[in-house]
Amino acid sequence: MKNMKTLVGLALLLSVTAGCSGQMDAVIRRDAKRVEIIYTDSRLASAELITVLPSGERFQGKSRRFDRTQEMMEAGSTNTADKSARYDALQTFSGNAKATLTGNRGSTIECRFHITDVIIGYSSGGVGICQVSDGRVLDVFF
Repeated sequence: MKNMKTLVGLALLLSVTAGCSGQMDAVIRRDAKRVEIIYTDSRLASAELITVLPSGERFQGKSRRFDRTQEMMEAGSTNTADKSARYDALQTFSGNAKATLTGNRGSTIECRFHITDVIIGYSSGGVGICQVSDGRVLDVFF
């Protein structure tokens, strides 16, 4: 009986930490080109994101979930002024996750997502918005 409880507990722990992988669909507003964003969700408040823009630049980074209190505390910090001016499209989108992806040619992408169920993670679906450091905006659906 004790071994069975241990096995069930181990299986539950593995299912929570293993997470899942999937794909988000995005559209670049300026030219309506489609982009895929691949995610590997750990279900422990973070995920790994990878995408390649039509120009061939490859981006990779981490996403993390947050609550409104964390967001308000970060908004009050002084280092965000330069960053928020550069990523102005994100300022009007409230979400419960955000990501920073770094490109292999020096660009960055900042994203905000609204995940339908933050406990389940990205596989539960949602919407988002990303902005490339050159100003392009991507609308994201998953």
